[in-house]
Amino acid sequence: MDELITGLGDLRATADSKGKGVCQAAVSILFALSEEGAKTTEDALDILHDYRLQGKQYKALHSKHEIVGKPFLKDGVWHCPDCNRRVAPNHSFCHRCGRKLGWK
Repeated sequence: MDELITGLGDLRATADSKGKGVCQAAVSILFALSEEGAKTTEDALDILHDYRLQGKQYKALHSKHEIVGKPFLKDGVWHCPDCNRRVAPNHSFCHRCGRKLGWK
């Protein structure tokens, strides 16, 4: 990683204004990755992969626990929109799966 940052610094010294901006952005990204513990390009790719997975997990948790799902009435009983289990009227969350419920 240090070699990449040094090489980009050398390129920046000889580049035009647009190239200097690109080199500076790349150096900033590589520096941030090295601050996260990346010593090699494989480490950097692994860190980026982990961040993508965390983003997907956050999106799934956000949609389940923060975005309201409307319970539906079936055979006179209210059901959770995610797990289809019975829910009591006016409960904020499903007690089975944790889905946030909205009654309006």
